[in-house]
Amino acid sequence: MKKFFLLVTAIALVSNSAFSQNDETTTATTTKSSAAFRCNEFYAGYGALSVFYFSGNFSHSFNSSSISIYSIALNTPESAGTFFAGYARSLNKVVAVGFLFGYQHFQATGTGRMFDSNTTLPITVTDQFIMGAARATFTYLNKPIIQMYSGASMGITVDFASEKGNGNTVTDRKLIPAGQLTLMGLRFGRAFGGFIEFGFGTYGILNAGLSYKFAD
Repeated sequence: MKKFFLLVTAIALVSNSAFSQNDETTTATTTKSSAAFRCNEFYAGYGALSVFYFSGNFSHSFNSSSISIYSIALNTPESAGTFFAGYARSLNKVVAVGFLFGYQHFQATGTGRMFDSNTTLPITVTDQFIMGAARATFTYLNKPIIQMYSGASMGITVDFASEKGNGNTVTDRKLIPAGQLTLMGLRFGRAFGGFIEFGFGTYGILNAGLSYKFAD
């Protein structure tokens, strides 16, 4: 009987040690998995060839009579591209939602004709687009150092425009829809990483930048 109790005690001690080790392993795995899932992301980048490039000269309701001009001939607007930044929150390993802000500056030069004569003078028209949009992305390849995704955003653009000529400046402001369709995006890296996107919209056909992901 004494040997039986000793055997039971030994089995209990071994079982308790095994369960403790399993609990520690499970906790470590859970902690590691939780750390790997970085659900917050800040990113910033540059976009080339936004939809505004293909819009040509933008229509405005400038009160040009205040600068004594009745007709304007402008060259094609030029821009350095779109600069943007945003935040995304992953709801799970597939869907993420967030917001995106962007800025793009256009400038067009040309000539204007005076009201009281056939005299022409140089004219400069600038457009400053400030964009804000809600964004959702869908990740269909999610590996530790590479993700592949698509997405869409929709929002509003505020166009702050001005026309300079004859020593005076007139301004105009209007609202334009903003949006971006990301056909394919690739992100490389873990916490710090880089991304490149191909799509179409008010942010650009080709976008690239840097991002930082972190857990709660």
